[in-house]
Amino acid sequence: MKVQIKNLGAVKDATIDLSKKLNIFCGGNSTGKTYMAYILYAITSLENKSFGIGFDKKYIDILIENNEVEIPLDISQMYDFKQSENKKIKPNLWKLFSIPESSSNDFFSKTEIIFKEKENDFFNRIKKIRFSELIKFHTYTLTIEKTEDEKIKVILFEDTIKNEEFVRYLDIAFLSILYAKLIYYPIMSSTIFPVERNSIFTFNKELSIKNNEKYDLIKQLSSNEDYNRFDLLFSTSNRYPQPIRDCLKVADDLDAIKKTNSVYFDFAIEIEKELLDGSVVIGKNGNVEFSSNKTSKRKTLSFHQSSSIVKTLAGLVIYLKHTALKNDLVIIDEPELNLHPDNQIKLTRIIAQLINKGLNFVISTHSDYILREINNLIMLSSNDENIKSIREEHHFKDGEYINQKDINVHYFYYKLKTQASVDLIPVTEYGFEIPSIDAEIEKQNNLTNDLFYTLKYGTKE
Repeated sequence: MKVQIKNLGAVKDATIDLSKKLNIFCGGNSTGKTYMAYILYAITSLENKSFGIGFDKKYIDILIENNEVEIPLDISQMYDFKQSENKKIKPNLWKLFSIPESSSNDFFSKTEIIFKEKENDFFNRIKKIRFSELIKFHTYTLTIEKTEDEKIKVILFEDTIKNEEFVRYLDIAFLSILYAKLIYYPIMSSTIFPVERNSIFTFNKELSIKNNEKYDLIKQLSSNEDYNRFDLLFSTSNRYPQPIRDCLKVADDLDAIKKTNSVYFDFAIEIEKELLDGSVVIGKNGNVEFSSNKTSKRKTLSFHQSSSIVKTLAGLVIYLKHTALKNDLVIIDEPELNLHPDNQIKLTRIIAQLINKGLNFVISTHSDYILREINNLIMLSSNDENIKSIREEHHFKDGEYINQKDINVHYFYYKLKTQASVDLIPVTEYGFEIPSIDAEIEKQNNLTNDLFYTLKYGTKE
């Protein structure tokens, strides 16, 4: 399932295959990588999807009575829903990037978002889907099974059925969210970690979305302008780009989030052990704290006191501990942020394990350490007996590999002065090469050699 983006910021034309488990964005600064990551988030995030598709009451009654129900999937209705949702993306780009709505046409008038999937292909893809997974709907977790072409089974936990709020949720939102999860399968939802992530928990009280929405509401009500009360009720603050806004919503809701554990909890513990040497803790008041292993009494530090690596990785740790679900798309802008090379390599190996455990990733990176380790992990996917012995010799864990077929690499660069091109870099069994990074490393190596030999022997020859 491919998405073509034209004329978005610096990017003239790019096509991203969302069926790949790993998409890597590389290239110079200001070439459009973050813009592309943001728009992929807008496409796949459940935060952007509409409610409104009614769920037949007879199925709700059966579900409440029997704890499970099998419902027919109206694939034509799903396709119409997809078309409708896709058409809403471009008019709302001003919210995604947090610019004035009045300026939207200046920035995005030529932007095109093209979903390269024909109606018949959509029908066939949805029919072929087969899975049985725990899936989160709002704050409720259900089991969803799809074992036939146009049917799906919903199974509830006993405590969920007793929740009256959930029954109301079923009526007004369930089918819409189910469709939203299926239309981009194998991606069912997405989460994003922007470069601003190291400030999210540091300043979450000051930047609180809830507080800002209250402020905006008071400001609107106290103005002399006409307003629609219904619109005000459902309006949200747009003072931050949507990825940052959604991260702040998580920070506002940590008390509720910490009550459930994700199936990826152990990977969060591995990050804490291997990279942080301590534990990220959600305190009694919903504050993020850090319990360090480096102090004799495991002293707990406030987030302000914690190191930069803790600030950078805390969001990922909390996500993996409490909210991550199979088939999520995880978008990370510069995973190398604040990480020493050894920790960049460790994080890359953990990401490889997560890919092989059902998560999908989009990574934008400038790190040669991460790229070289990904190349190593591609070569480690070989069944060659000699490669297997190297894997054992260097103590690679199960799942620390990346299959060549699961990865696309996109190279962002300026072919013309004002427009960035995005090329798909070939990935072989040996990995891939990024022209701009390799060129700079070669230039630096050549300069180092010239300087060394000139100092030592009086000539660079």
